[in-house]
Amino acid sequence: MILKLRKRNPVNKALQVAYLAAAVICSAFCAPSLAGVVDTSRTELLDLKLPENWYLGEVAGLEFMPSGDLVVFNRGLHPLMLFNRKGHFKRELGIGLFKMPHGLSVDKEGYIWTTDQETHQVLKMDIEGKIHLILGRRDSPGTGWFDNGYQLNLLNAPSDVALDSNGNIYVADGGNFRIVKFDTDGNLLSTWGHKGDKAGLFNFPHSVYIDERDQIYITDRQNARIQIFDTDGHFINQWRDIGYPYELERYDENTLILTDARSGEINKVSMEGVVIERFGKWGKRESEFGFPHGLAVDNQGVVYVGELLNWRTQTFR
Repeated sequence: MILKLRKRNPVNKALQVAYLAAAVICSAFCAPSLAGVVDTSRTELLDLKLPENWYLGEVAGLEFMPSGDLVVFNRGLHPLMLFNRKGHFKRELGIGLFKMPHGLSVDKEGYIWTTDQETHQVLKMDIEGKIHLILGRRDSPGTGWFDNGYQLNLLNAPSDVALDSNGNIYVADGGNFRIVKFDTDGNLLSTWGHKGDKAGLFNFPHSVYIDERDQIYITDRQNARIQIFDTDGHFINQWRDIGYPYELERYDENTLILTDARSGEINKVSMEGVVIERFGKWGKRESEFGFPHGLAVDNQGVVYVGELLNWRTQTFR
């Protein structure tokens, strides 16, 4: 048997080289920058000064008070703590109230809002730890309990909470795959969504952000998208190709920032839903992220990232 060797076509080879060059150029200029990059000049471990023999657990939530103090919501023995601007411990709040801390929010009046996925409750408290509002019943997951005139709305693994400009409350009710809207006094107004992947449905709504126009942004985690609604739950738009969005926060006038816990990246997204930067990668070393979850931005534009697997907080510039 005689094997015939095919001669290489110089034209095809030239085309291959051209295609390769184009791909390299596109990857450099078309794709979001810094994906998978470890840059120690842009990150720093946050040295929170805890009392002796106190430790952080999984850092689920981070938020800043109007005063500039930092609130840390974690899954250690001391779940809800307050630190000053220099990272010095100030006080612990809500002792004995939490089992599985998840979402954290601070409203414009300085009230602290928490969600807990095992107690199935949303709590509103002041800076001294006094409880002002309770949504859901402790250790009682469900979709509603309306018999005998109780008019109590049950939640199932609530993941986040946010307020609109009128003080209405929106809860990402993760285990029920829906959004629940309450008035300022905690009375049920409406719900929308159930499990699914079509517009207006959810596969674990995770984070809630409300902008200055009262548009509601929901990170639909398992569907790998962000959905946008008005305050009546009417679907406006959805953003895809942004990774798996976990926590969502405003970065500046023109951009949002989110954690992607699966890739270990922090993604900056335009207000049109386009990823303009990806930074970081999965890992345990400094400048790497192990399940980044909690997220906050200070008034200098420094991003604070709380990690579940590494039990720590890093800052990202």
